Amino acid sequence: MALQDIADRVALVTGASTGIGAGIVHRLLESGVRVHGISRRADALERLDPAAVREGRFVPHALDVADTARVRALAAELAVTDPIDTLVCAAGTNVPARRFAELTDESFGEIMATNVTGVFAVLSATLPQLRAAAGDVVIISSVAAAWPDHSGAAYGASKSALLGLARGASRDEHGNGVRFCTILPGIVDTPILDKRPSPPPREVRDWAIHPDDIAEAVHTAIALPPRTNIAELTVVATRLQSLGNTQQATPSLPAALTIEEVAS
Repeated sequence: MALQDIADRVALVTGASTGIGAGIVHRLLESGVRVHGISRRADALERLDPAAVREGRFVPHALDVADTARVRALAAELAVTDPIDTLVCAAGTNVPARRFAELTDESFGEIMATNVTGVFAVLSATLPQLRAAAGDVVIISSVAAAWPDHSGAAYGASKSALLGLARGASRDEHGNGVRFCTILPGIVDTPILDKRPSPPPREVRDWAIHPDDIAEAVHTAIALPPRTNIAELTVVATRLQSLGNTQQATPSLPAALTIEEVAS
C-alpha cells in the first residue's frame, strides 16, 4: 500500500514551536504541506524555519490554545483565507509538583486547559473545514493515558480524556470522511522532560524517542489512502520501555548498552 503525496495539503499544528510539534512542522514542510503553526511564543515560531515563513509556506500564529476565544477567531479566519484539511494537536503541558497530594485547583486547571480544553476548542472550531475536505485529525496523547506513571494523575487524566474525545469524535465524524488518529508516545526527548522534578540524564535521553520519530508516524497516518485509518498508535522507546512497562521516571539502560557499542 503506497503512501499518498500530501504536497497540496494545508495543516494547522498546535504546540508548533518546540518538541514533537516542531518536529511535525518540519516533516510536513518537507512534504510540501503549507503549515499554520500555533504556539504561545512568537519568537520561537519565527525561528523554526525562517525561509518557510518568508515564502508563506509556514504561517506562525502566536496564541495560547487555552485561550479558546482566540482559537475560534483564528479558525474563523482560516475558513475564509486558507481552509485546512489537516489538524495536528501537539500542544501539551505538565507541572513539576505533580503528585496527587501536591496538585491544586490552579495546577490541575492549567493542565486541563491546555491538554484537553485547548484540543476540544481547536477541533470543534475547525470541524467544518475538516468535514469539507474529508480531512485528518492527529492528536498527540501519551502512554500515561493507559498506564499511570510518574507524569502524575492530572497529566494522565488529561491524556486519557484525549482518547475519549478522539474515539467519540471519530464515531460521530467517520461517516463524513474525517479520520482521527491518536498517538500515544512513551518517553520523548523534548523540553517537557525538563519540567520533571528530576529530569533524566543525557545518556537516557539519547535512547528516548526523538520528536522526528513521532513526526514520521504523523506523516504516515495522514498519507495513507482515505479508505484506511490508523485509529490509535502506541510508540515506545525500544531499549527503555515496552507496552505496559512505562512507569519508571528514568528508565535504566541495559547493562552493557552504550551509544558507541551500538554504533559500532
